Amino acid sequence: MLSSYEIAAHAIEQSHGLCEAAPPPWSAALNDRADETRGSALAAFAGTHFASRFFSWAGLSGRRYVFSVYPASACPAYCDAVMLAAVRDGSGRRRVVSVRDTGAFPEPVVARAERELRAFGSGLEFHLHLLASSPEDREATLADLAIAPT
Repeated sequence: MLSSYEIAAHAIEQSHGLCEAAPPPWSAALNDRADETRGSALAAFAGTHFASRFFSWAGLSGRRYVFSVYPASACPAYCDAVMLAAVRDGSGRRRVVSVRDTGAFPEPVVARAERELRAFGSGLEFHLHLLASSPEDREATLADLAIAPT
């Protein structure tokens, strides 16, 4: 058990940036579920039926973006979303092959992506990020993800 002196000293060290705070017990390291393309499953949904429906991708800034995951053939056409096309390989790892802004008329964007990327077969998924609230936010998200829009 720590003495009150040790607890106070540690609190002072943390407040002055001399040591890092311990992670909360419910958190998990980002890279324990990460694939090599800056993506990872969401720890909050681990072991639930929601785990396969959500995925996060990290931008160059380190910011993480949460995406809803759909098979390419069943992707809804949401206005003003960031849409990543990802391909799963045989081991289940995902690789981003395209990124698009769905804009005000998403149906043609989704249909075109499905048509252009159909060669990837059943491993093709569309990931939708719905939280970018303006064209500027979507543009910044696309730039942060560092994938050329198609």
